[in-house]
Parts: sequence; structure tokens; C-alpha cells
Amino acid sequence: MRDWAKTLRRASYRGVPFWVDMDEFSGGKRLARHEYAGGRTTYLEEMGLATPAYDVTAYLVGDLSDVQAKALEAACNAAGPGRLVLPMDGGQLAYVEGFRRSRFKDQRGYIAFAFTAIPAGNMPGAILGVGDVTAAVLGTLSLAAAAFGGFF
Repeated sequence: MRDWAKTLRRASYRGVPFWVDMDEFSGGKRLARHEYAGGRTTYLEEMGLATPAYDVTAYLVGDLSDVQAKALEAACNAAGPGRLVLPMDGGQLAYVEGFRRSRFKDQRGYIAFAFTAIPAGNMPGAILGVGDVTAAVLGTLSLAAAAFGGFF
């Protein structure tokens, strides 16, 4: 039997790590429905593939979750596509179309993110953009600064 805990990847976007509560992939075909007045049949015209999308519910948890949330927000807002890694999928370049951050009064240290990622398509998946490197470096520096500030 497969040990899922050992085979799942750590999720990240542009090098900023997060945990995944749920991810959902949508795709398919675009169809035009031609319905005619008085007709009893519909003519379906295939218009090509629909734009695929990943809807992800991510979360950050721990003493540094507020700093990590800022790093993830910066990664989502950076220009161009970034490398998206989900637990069951390999990494690929994707654009974050939109995101929502949620914090709850009774769950301090837990920050939820919901975002939609659109795969970049024919772009090579192994190339990291300037935004990826910048987000990873700034995220690491922010975490280090927060940890260092805890000593004083």
C-alpha cells in the first residue's frame, strides 16, 4: 500500500512554501450550443480546449505565518508566471489570477489563502523568472529578520 505522507511534495509558489487543504483542477472543451427557434435538436460546435485552472485552498500555520503570508502575497502579485508546485503534481509555470487571504479570530497563527492558478501553457517549466528568485530571497530574508527579532 502506498504511503501517501512520504510521496506528497511540499507545495510552493515562486519558492514560497505553504500547506494545501484542497486543490481542484478544471479543464475541458469549449462548446458552442446552436439552438434554433422551433427546433428540437441542438447543433454543438467544438471550439477548442477551455483554459485549464487550478483552484487551491492553501494555508500557513505557525509563529511566522504572518510573515509567510506577506511573502506569498508578494509572490502572487509578482509580474509574469511563477513555478507552482502542488503536493500531487510536478512543478509547472502558472499565473495566479486572483487570491483571497482569510484570518480568523479564534485561529491565531493560521492564515488561509485561496487562489486560482492558470498554467502558462507552452512555456518551458524549468525556467525560473526574476520574480521567483526575488520572492524566494525576500521571503527567506523576512523569515530570518522575524526570527532574529525574536531574540531581542
